[in-house]
Amino acid sequence: MPETMSTKAAKTYTIVKEVNHHGAATLRDDNGSTYHVTSYDDETLREFLATHRAGEQVRMDIERAGVRANVWQVSALYPGIQGQT
Repeated sequence: MPETMSTKAAKTYTIVKEVNHHGAATLRDDNGSTYHVTSYDDETLREFLATHRAGEQVRMDIERAGVRANVWQVSALYPGIQGQT
């Protein structure tokens, strides 16, 4: 069973690398931590993130996906896109 560790609250992330054809993306939070998103609770979450480009910000909750270090899953999205950075 995969380990789940939530970031515990909706946070704002900047898209560093856009969603690729495998569904993976790289995000950075306000503290400079980098997260590699590789899965989504459902296809709608992946599609939403895929519509955004590098430099844009999104609010979401992510959880650790499995036991590998720094692999994350999007579990929720929230309104309030911050725009370009």
